[in-house]
Amino acid sequence: MRGVIKTVKDRGAPYQAHNLLVLARRLFSWAIDQHVYGLETSPCDRLKPKTIIGPKAARTRILTDREWRAFWNATAAMLYPYGPLFCVLALTGQRRSEVAEARWREFDLAAKLWSIPPQRMKSNAAHVVPLTPPVLTILESLPRFDGGDYLFTSTQGRKPISGFNRAKRALDVKMLAELGELPPFVLHDIRRSVRTGLSALPVPDLIRELVIAHTKPGLHKIYDQHTYIDEKRHALELWAARLQSIVEPPPDNVIAIAKAVADVR
Repeated sequence: MRGVIKTVKDRGAPYQAHNLLVLARRLFSWAIDQHVYGLETSPCDRLKPKTIIGPKAARTRILTDREWRAFWNATAAMLYPYGPLFCVLALTGQRRSEVAEARWREFDLAAKLWSIPPQRMKSNAAHVVPLTPPVLTILESLPRFDGGDYLFTSTQGRKPISGFNRAKRALDVKMLAELGELPPFVLHDIRRSVRTGLSALPVPDLIRELVIAHTKPGLHKIYDQHTYIDEKRHALELWAARLQSIVEPPPDNVIAIAKAVADVR
């Protein structure tokens, strides 16, 4: 196991190495608890992340305004399913898995709400995402399949898409062509960029955190059962307007993101 983790680390992916070790620990702990695989100890027991990988530094990468423009232009040139999915990531700030594994049954388009069930959330708590006009426009442009319920799929809706490496490389190539240089970033950095963007808007900190499904602090979780749907909707509408001002900055002839998305889809 040490060799596998070290190989990932040595190829320049320390964050992936840390995540792989966490998953391996969970897998072997589960296997031992089943008492059917003949395992009594885990090969991960004596592995110390700091020793074989190094300390896990917190990521701080966010997209600059120029990178946001290049990102939006690049996604507009990408076909379904990855182009629209990347746009939804940028407009909602949700996790990649939450968007990629979304199912039509989770959406109430009339109420403009997306309800993610607890089993799909990192916090194991249901999360409601208000749908802004740009997101609704993207959803309305997506194909529907008789064979399955997933929004973003290459199997006629039967399974969600996975294997993002090729799509991310294509995104990087398009952004690099526009920018000339592009410091490395991962898809999760989009979520951090959205959260940082919310901090520049007149949105209370609690609402900023709730938009990206961070849990309420302390006793708020117990004594405050308000859903904050309207407040989250307002925050996401402000963010959509802010993103529009970045990707189509004045004094140019500004076209609303919703219409731009519809035009390229």
